[in-house]
Amino acid sequence: MLNETIAYNCLMKENASQQELDLLQRIMHHDEQALGLLMRKYYSDLYNYAARFTQDEALIKDCIQEVFISLWQRRQTIGVILSPKFYFLRAIKNKVLKSLDKAQRQFGLHLLPEDYDFTHEFSVERMIIAKQVTEENAARLNGLLAQLSKREKEVIYLKYYQYLDNGQVAELMNISRQSVYNLLHEAIRKLKELWHKEFVTH
Repeated sequence: MLNETIAYNCLMKENASQQELDLLQRIMHHDEQALGLLMRKYYSDLYNYAARFTQDEALIKDCIQEVFISLWQRRQTIGVILSPKFYFLRAIKNKVLKSLDKAQRQFGLHLLPEDYDFTHEFSVERMIIAKQVTEENAARLNGLLAQLSKREKEVIYLKYYQYLDNGQVAELMNISRQSVYNLLHEAIRKLKELWHKEFVTH
């Protein structure tokens, strides 16, 4: 069941739609309405990803606004954006981590790229839909996912919940493709081991 659940999420991978590319073209031609439509489309994804790094709602909302202000200011060059989702996820992560680092510096501290704390509660509902498992078993599986390291959680989240490819995950997490593969391999190995202990031996 574990492999099938992960495979289900992977098969949900989406590429940029023609509508998204059209919106980017309209923004290049100074269409503010298109900017608003694109923001509404990605607001939830950006908020949810940013919330993995901080629970400061005001900071998250400010960072999302800054991402789209920056996009508008650079609208003449956005034709090179091939994957809007990847572009926005990378932008919001950078904005949030820079804001957190700035706050830390006020206390004489410095937030290194590997120091952030990624948290994520994986969707029980999606697990239930994926295999029609019981709510109890899905919740237990969510508990297993919670035992992964913060980096393993993030690589699973980006790969199977945001549907990014290994290259995009590597760039977003500032690691090599091999490290992405290693993290995925180790995360799946841990999940299989935990799954066996939790469901097979009980």
